[in-house]
Amino acid sequence: MPAPDLGPVFSPPRPARPLFVHLVPALVAPEALSGSVVVMIDALRASVTIASALASGAQAVFPVLTVEDALEAASRMQGSGARRDQIVLGGERGGVRIPGFDLDNSPLAYTPERVRGKAVVFTTANGTSTLLHAHGAAEILVGALTNLSSVCRAVAAEPRDIHIICSGTRGEISLDDCLAAGAIAERLVETGRELGSDDSGQVCLRLWHDAKRSGILTAMRASRGGRNLVRLGFDADVELCSTTDAVDVLPRYDPLAGAITLYPS
Repeated sequence: MPAPDLGPVFSPPRPARPLFVHLVPALVAPEALSGSVVVMIDALRASVTIASALASGAQAVFPVLTVEDALEAASRMQGSGARRDQIVLGGERGGVRIPGFDLDNSPLAYTPERVRGKAVVFTTANGTSTLLHAHGAAEILVGALTNLSSVCRAVAAEPRDIHIICSGTRGEISLDDCLAAGAIAERLVETGRELGSDDSGQVCLRLWHDAKRSGILTAMRASRGGRNLVRLGFDADVELCSTTDAVDVLPRYDPLAGAITLYPS
């Protein structure tokens, strides 16, 4: 804890177009996001899997927190007239497919043959909880390296505050999310955005600049999430998730509908 006799914190003038970066969701209160635009990042792999499902023609992705929530959501859809074959249960625990689910969290699994025209009910260890954490924001977008250009185009002229939230791993900082945050921050700063007063944005920018010199795929493989995915046999996922604009669509989450759909181009 800080010393109890510290003086008041210096507050620099508020930027006209601020950009805030949060290394894990717990570092920003949900009420602080009210009226802002949030870019949720789960670079390995939820952000990319959501984008891949929508790019493959999924009707919508419905993020939920727990396995039980997913089963209940699918049951409600069937109660409303949907056939079971019109619903895809997708997600992971420990990086692998949940028993009884149709698909895991590999973006390569969400092909048109598997998801076109279907509702995807989706739960992952980190990314879906970040979306729910940001429910009070005015706009919630899903970002990663794979849709870097789409994210930045959508918010380049945005007058509202922008918050980039890294999902992390079980409440801890993840290098892979920081790299994607740094890539987005770099482009938005070039458009006149100013980083918030803490150093989270600067940390992500430095990590991104280092990765561009040493190799983005190498940096992603070296991250905690990357090491785990390689160990589980998902190196192809890491390679895809390290590729800029590989799945260049922009998912948008509507908390009222509980659904993620494509942002209008």
